Amino acid sequence: MRNPGSRELRRRQARLESQQRTMVRERAQVPKRSEVMQRGGLMEGFAPSTVTRLAALSVAGSLVLLALSVLGLLVEIGQHDLFLGVVVIVVAALICGVTLSVTAPAWLTARGDRKAQPRTIQGQLVGASRVSPTPTLATVAVSVGRNVEQYRVKPEFFERVKSGATVVGLTVTPGLNYVQTLTVIRRDRMAVMKEPPVTREMRVAVWLPLISLASLSGGLAIGCLVGALLPLGDGITHPLATMILAAAFAAGVALGTRWYGNRLAGRLGSDL
Repeated sequence: MRNPGSRELRRRQARLESQQRTMVRERAQVPKRSEVMQRGGLMEGFAPSTVTRLAALSVAGSLVLLALSVLGLLVEIGQHDLFLGVVVIVVAALICGVTLSVTAPAWLTARGDRKAQPRTIQGQLVGASRVSPTPTLATVAVSVGRNVEQYRVKPEFFERVKSGATVVGLTVTPGLNYVQTLTVIRRDRMAVMKEPPVTREMRVAVWLPLISLASLSGGLAIGCLVGALLPLGDGITHPLATMILAAAFAAGVALGTRWYGNRLAGRLGSDL
């Protein structure tokens, strides 16, 4: 025969978890786009050193791509097709711009984090998840004053809080919100956190922004390559056709990812 007290304890635990989820939804502030970009955009929560390395790799890749496009321009000039070479350089510059739009804001923020002093935050843990808007990172929600603040943390920090943590302390950089340390200040064995389910749609949604940008760059590159290889002669028709193909491929990829993103958002909304 089951203990009636344990049944009542499970009911209380379920009510507590429901109240915590409601509190997180109601009190968590939705950041503006400008605030998101100031915190590093898609790279918020990464260490400044990691952001710097990724930014350096993106700059190096962009320089290589621009060098190849300039080489292509010289080849086209030799074949008396200057306009096609200019189109190749423009497409390469657009691809570099898409790449740097992800790494540049995070790199600027990381520069400030290297000099600034981290801040210390202490508060009640009100929720956690294995996924976050930044790929490979988890999320913890902490009640600070009257607000609920969410931080993107390393997976090992999530493992620390899931077993009964009630009050935690964080050391966070002011720019990227990189959580350097997470300390469990108080535990309660009766308050073991039940992990929220992580579906396939959630995991895909985390990577979708990066996949969309990479697909856009790929669409521009493929459209430009196909157009450049078309046997259309040396007239103005060839560069115009190349521009149209690059724009068409990029537009098709953008519309496709947007459609899939809306469909994915509908699935996630029905699961909540």
